Amino acid sequence: MKKLLSEAAIRAKRIFLAIASFFSTLWAKVLSTFRKSKNAEAKTTYSLNNKSSAGGAGKHVSAAGGKVLSFFKRLPALAVKYRLAVSCIMVVIIGAIVIGVALGGKSSKTFKGDQQALHSSDNPAAVTQSPQNTEPGSTDDPGAATEQPGETDPAETTTPQTTHNIYITPVPIVSMRPVDETKDVAKAGEHNDVIPDVQERLMILWYMDQDEPTDYFGNITKNALRTFQRRNELEVTGRLDPATYELLMSNDAKAYLCMIGDSGQDVVAVKQRLYELGYVDTEDGGFDEAMEAGVKEFQAANNLSVDGKVGRNTKEALYNPECVPKAFNIGDSGDNILLYQNRLQKLGYLTTEPDGIYGTDTQMAVRRFQEQNSLIADGYLGPITRDTLMSDDAVGNALSYSMHGSDVKNVQQRLYELNYLRAKNINSYYTSLTEKAVKLFQKNNGLTVDGKVGRHTMNVLFSDDAVRASSPVTDGGTGGGGGGGGGSNPTPKPSDPDPDPDPGEGASERIDRFIRIARSKLGCRYVRGGKGPNVFDCSGFVYWCINKAGISQGYMTSYMWRSCTRYQRNNNINNVKRGDVIVYYGHVAICSGKWTMIDASQSNGRIVERSFNSNYWHRNFICSFRIFR
Repeated sequence: MKKLLSEAAIRAKRIFLAIASFFSTLWAKVLSTFRKSKNAEAKTTYSLNNKSSAGGAGKHVSAAGGKVLSFFKRLPALAVKYRLAVSCIMVVIIGAIVIGVALGGKSSKTFKGDQQALHSSDNPAAVTQSPQNTEPGSTDDPGAATEQPGETDPAETTTPQTTHNIYITPVPIVSMRPVDETKDVAKAGEHNDVIPDVQERLMILWYMDQDEPTDYFGNITKNALRTFQRRNELEVTGRLDPATYELLMSNDAKAYLCMIGDSGQDVVAVKQRLYELGYVDTEDGGFDEAMEAGVKEFQAANNLSVDGKVGRNTKEALYNPECVPKAFNIGDSGDNILLYQNRLQKLGYLTTEPDGIYGTDTQMAVRRFQEQNSLIADGYLGPITRDTLMSDDAVGNALSYSMHGSDVKNVQQRLYELNYLRAKNINSYYTSLTEKAVKLFQKNNGLTVDGKVGRHTMNVLFSDDAVRASSPVTDGGTGGGGGGGGGSNPTPKPSDPDPDPDPGEGASERIDRFIRIARSKLGCRYVRGGKGPNVFDCSGFVYWCINKAGISQGYMTSYMWRSCTRYQRNNNINNVKRGDVIVYYGHVAICSGKWTMIDASQSNGRIVERSFNSNYWHRNFICSFRIFR
């Protein structure tokens, strides 16, 4: 609104100056004409009064004409005499014109904006935020996800609604090209300019994941058409025949659903998530009756349409941090909770005294444990989290590279007080420089040098006996050094793209390694729900690469990445840098260079490296995250 009023004011000012200039010029000409005609007025009047007439009618007309002409001749003189009143009238007239035009422009612009807002919900780019570079510590809302309110017939919905804070977008209708009813619209294995429209429509209806469409009719498109045909009760052939094409492009097309009897990687991923949330007893098997019952129970608990089918609503809700699990909730109590609290305390995650009550302190401890152990960080003690927590492989709590938060800032502040860091390096992000300072502190204080702040390092750091540094650490060099860290890493074999990371690596070395890991998987097959090591979808690929690069990162869908606060966020596609994780509408990728990215592409059916400097990627860009700093 402020922007519109500002534009209206500028428009009004320009119009006012233009009209004022016009009237000023006109006024000068009137006065000039008046002066020139003043001496000739007597002659004109004399000539008119002595003009011959032809009858009484002529005399009346002549007399009337004389009066009218005399009035107009005297008008400049009257205007000069009453110039103040005339000026006021002119100002009122000009003001009315200016306001009318300005408001008209504003209304027009507002109408256009309303129309764009109305139709933007049909466009994935509607979630893209205004380009801006968010500094460290930003809490900008990354934008809501988009989905439909029902599972059974989502294509029929036309009004955006919300479920669990998830924005729901109606399915847009695309223009259908004229087709020959006697033959297929396009054939598998060929390039055809109708295929981009087909793929885009399949993506909108969730039969394909979001990606830049191609003109190639490959196996991915063929399999998506088969699923579409089965869901829409057509003959399942995978061909793009006229009947399939016409229904696909119509408002009657039904969106993707996963239901009883189905199998595949997408079913495996959904069942695993249901197991983690406590709605099924096993991860094994396909979409059976037990899974259907679990889906219905989940839908009922999360205020979704209860039909036992997994569509867009249910799948997004499964990964929503606010979803309701069938697990311990805030306020629950019992001996089992006390057992898990004791374990969390032993591993350094729970800082309060165990009491057998599942409170917010326990929930935060669970969330931090999940982050450190590469689990979905939702704060719920589901079966997978419980199994990992009680295992011998559970990773203890320690602040380490890439973490972000107030606890990191407290460590940086203490390192500054002990002369290991400069004040300008206190930013709440566990950067390479922070890691270097921690290593130097560990070396000077006789601790194991690993660059991580665990319980022992934390106790010494905040003790009165902590040894100060002679000077703060700086960028460059290997830094830190010494202590009980234990030797150098062996030289990796040429075929090993992902050796264990060196804690002394700087940000640039970590980025290089991250890109090498991603490139080592070029050509691997795209499979929905795949998390590696040889098959991936876009989220699984990013998840696998980050963890291989030495960062404990839980699995996140593209929707979950939007609300990530762990890493520095950037909202301008022009500021994306090498090593960033790029988040698009329904897709994630790794930036490998200037305007290039590595990602699991469903359209191409494999891991590819390609340009993201196209209208499609600009339109669907949401943000990027700086993983290495």
